Amino acid sequence: MRHLLFLLAGLAPFSGFAGDTLTVQRCRELAVQQSPLQQKKLYAESIAALQLQNVRSNNLPRIQFGAQASWQSDVFGLPFSFPGSDFPKIPKDQYRLSVDVAQRIWDGGSDPYLRRQRELERDLAAAQTDVDVFSLREVVTDLFFGALLLQESEAVLAAARTDLQNRLKQAEAAVAEGVALRTTADQVKIQILKTEQQITATHADGQALREVLSKWIGRGNTDFLFVSPDYPEENLLQPAERPEYRLFDAQKNMVQLQQDRLRLLSQPRIEAFAQAGFGRPNPFNFFETGLEPFAIFGLRAAWTPIDWGNRNRDRQALSLQMRTVDAQRQAFEQRLEASTVQDFWALNVKYREQLKQDEAIVALQEDIVRRADAQVKNGVMTATDYLAQINLLTQARLAQKTHELQLAHARERVVAKMGE
Repeated sequence: MRHLLFLLAGLAPFSGFAGDTLTVQRCRELAVQQSPLQQKKLYAESIAALQLQNVRSNNLPRIQFGAQASWQSDVFGLPFSFPGSDFPKIPKDQYRLSVDVAQRIWDGGSDPYLRRQRELERDLAAAQTDVDVFSLREVVTDLFFGALLLQESEAVLAAARTDLQNRLKQAEAAVAEGVALRTTADQVKIQILKTEQQITATHADGQALREVLSKWIGRGNTDFLFVSPDYPEENLLQPAERPEYRLFDAQKNMVQLQQDRLRLLSQPRIEAFAQAGFGRPNPFNFFETGLEPFAIFGLRAAWTPIDWGNRNRDRQALSLQMRTVDAQRQAFEQRLEASTVQDFWALNVKYREQLKQDEAIVALQEDIVRRADAQVKNGVMTATDYLAQINLLTQARLAQKTHELQLAHARERVVAKMGE
């Protein structure tokens, strides 16, 4: 641990400033803030605003311009003539230019439902975005602890290399004094090279994870240190509000609105209308065969009291959709509960017990190495056996550090999943 702290202190000046020290909480915050998915909320707001303006315009008159030119093979005419009268001849080529105006009077009160539908569509899109973004928390948490484990493993290996370098100095001094063979020093050099191989591989893997994590959190560089979280003793496995619950609620609200709108289909539709224009011949008086003005206005209504059971079947289908949403919610809660049980045993039993055993293993192996060092100096143990014990101590420390971070990782996965 002394060597580990020394190495971290040596790396600190290269971090530049305090902002280059990242915690898992900060990484999650940055990933959520930098996610392009957040733009979907802004788009949903803009879409809803435009659609609501369209709903408000439904109360304005509808104006439509029309034009028609046609030729027909036959036209209306009398098969006889009146004495002293000349019946006008209707032209076969006919023309019409008109403007139609319609003003809604009653449509069953659909506008409030349309406004509510647009608002629910906006909320539904926002809830879905929150669900998609929330999943980034677990991804970033896994990347963070993968990179942190490699960072800490590299520090442990560097400390082991320092111990071996000190041992090499002692071996070379013994060779120079003629009390040890050159083979002894060479064996130590081989072990140093093997340790440096591990450091190189660990550093490369860690740098790769840093690059990936930088993409998620929007950092332009990888010159930062990861800080292992420090936790108070508390129970994390408390229920929290997941964004999936808001999504399920929004889906149910949408289905409920569709059910409420079914009654509008049985309401009559009433509107006022007017049409004016010029026609050749006059469409309302075929005796006027020139280009004549015309106009019509009035009220019209439409009502469909019989739908042959369509609304009832639609109501049943929407009821099934509501049950589908409930089933999805129950399935989600089941998965979350099963995952919570697994997290509980990993946190409170598995890793804690492993750490207790790691502490005992490291203490025993350190004692073995101390005795082996004295035995090598007295010629009782070979350098090969001593280096084997050094390697076992390094592996024990790596296992201890791995289990420490696995415990922290398990806890942070709970935090990421529970939304804390």
